[in-house]
Amino acid sequence: MNQIAGIERRPMFGYPAAFANGHLVTGLFEDRWMVRLPEDALAELTDAGGAPFEPMAGRPMRGYVTFPPDMVNDPAALRPWLDRALAHVLAMPPKAAGR
Repeated sequence: MNQIAGIERRPMFGYPAAFANGHLVTGLFEDRWMVRLPEDALAELTDAGGAPFEPMAGRPMRGYVTFPPDMVNDPAALRPWLDRALAHVLAMPPKAAGR
């Protein structure tokens, strides 16, 4: 499996996830793949068929959106979104340990 510098893999909600600077970047949840993006990119991915990420029905996690199902099996389509998500999280101050 490819490694990306600065990414730590660990479980979130019992599913695989990737973190940078202590912040969740992307991960799986049930049959969905979610990603953290800045506001403008959230709207863009939603317009492309993504949906707000709701780990509990009616309780969306602000700043996260799920990939459209048809995009999940297209690495060329996913990569720019994942790159944007990582850049977004790396621009945030590191999260304190234990939070």
